[in-house]
Amino acid sequence: MKQIKIYSLVVLIIFGLGMSSCRKFLEEKPKSFLSADNFYQTEAQALSAVNACYLKLYNIYRGDLMMATEYTSDLSYLTNGGVDQSFGMSPSNPGVADGIWTSAYNGIMVCNATIAGIQNSVSIAEEKKPALIGEAAVIRALYYYILTSMFGDVPYYTSDASSSFDALMEVAQMGRMSATVIRDSVMADLQKWAPALPQTKSSSIADNRIGAPLAYMLIGKMALWNKKWELCIAAMQKLETIYGALSQYALTDTWFRNKNKAESIFEVQYSGTIKISNVATQMTPARASGAVYDGVTIPQLGTTTTTFTAATPTAYFMSLYEDTDPRKNTTLAYSYDGVWFNRPKSNNFTGKPWPGPKFWCPNMSLQQDNNNQKVFRFADALLMLAEAANELGDPATAMDAINQVKARANAGFVLAGYPGKAAFLEEVKKERARELYGEYGRKWDLVRWGDFYSRVSATSATEVDDIQTNLRPYHEYYPIPQTEVDRSGGILTNNSYNK
Repeated sequence: MKQIKIYSLVVLIIFGLGMSSCRKFLEEKPKSFLSADNFYQTEAQALSAVNACYLKLYNIYRGDLMMATEYTSDLSYLTNGGVDQSFGMSPSNPGVADGIWTSAYNGIMVCNATIAGIQNSVSIAEEKKPALIGEAAVIRALYYYILTSMFGDVPYYTSDASSSFDALMEVAQMGRMSATVIRDSVMADLQKWAPALPQTKSSSIADNRIGAPLAYMLIGKMALWNKKWELCIAAMQKLETIYGALSQYALTDTWFRNKNKAESIFEVQYSGTIKISNVATQMTPARASGAVYDGVTIPQLGTTTTTFTAATPTAYFMSLYEDTDPRKNTTLAYSYDGVWFNRPKSNNFTGKPWPGPKFWCPNMSLQQDNNNQKVFRFADALLMLAEAANELGDPATAMDAINQVKARANAGFVLAGYPGKAAFLEEVKKERARELYGEYGRKWDLVRWGDFYSRVSATSATEVDDIQTNLRPYHEYYPIPQTEVDRSGGILTNNSYNK
């Protein structure tokens, strides 16, 4: 999706997007919700409503979600003492969970109201409705994918609960629903609407809007969680039909600065000073002055970049790359233009590298990272296909899929023979780390595999004392913020955190 314009300010009024949180929805009882039925008179108005469905993604795909998915995994960590980095989160101090919970549910409210408004409109031609509804339904599915991956069981609703204050109160008092059941429902909804969306690469869709590729990707992601291997395979093979061979896509296209390249399935669009991320501030070597970054002059990064404490790779992550893997120096920065940074050359060149140029934002002004945030791309889909086919006992499909990813990096990396089901799964896990670090998914993969506690204990926890002290098995999911628990009258619970 490109920077999507909101064609009418009316939609902002109707959905209350200027409000900072669900709390204000519940406190203010806005009259505009009651007049939403009068809005869906034209296709242009409906498109404005669909555009609004995207907006809360800008609040989510930033440094906070990167913290929750990548810096709290077996691959990297931060050392600046926050509750998330040290696994000190609790219901009363939930870290990044508070903002992500609120933004996701605000986004769902908008999607539900948009879908209901378009469905109920008597002015919009019936043949125009499926594509509009389908786009909103896929965005809603993305919000639920985030919520169930981060919190596990959560409240689930698809009705237009944003049209009245009383309905919003009912939503606030919903209890947790099984994440497995939610994903089954969302997958069925995606299967219904995917055929109505453009069946082409995301980069080929006008304005990079959401099309069928994201619907298929979300079906596959949720099918892996629910161990529905056949469903995942079918969805990923749909993507294979659309995207073709991975070899046609350049590795440099995976860099966040290179926007909306042909391999992309979904990116959150950041541009200029209005829509900006802050991820590069935690993914760039420390800047001392001018264009000098940890002892190395990097003109392309400019002289105005703000850098904060950067993510540190674990020794385990570093060990996964061979020197002949071109992804090594893209994801991890030991040097630039042949000159070593101070940190990795310390202790006789055994120090930790910085995050690599995949994440850097050239000429960033202060914290204004205008790179797109890459969420899903075709290499991810192939590794999902490899995993599902392996689980289903189809080594030929599994081998072809993983070897496409390996061969693009280096033809010498391909697996010559199938190593067996268990060994193949372990290789998928490693390959996902090499290929997809920083793309908002590592912790969720660990949780999905049942590996979270054991892998973090064996990696990050051995390098950071606070993680070793605080880490518990229940940290696989974030707690629902206590403010939401209180608002629900105790119907929402955090039983694992209260033991």
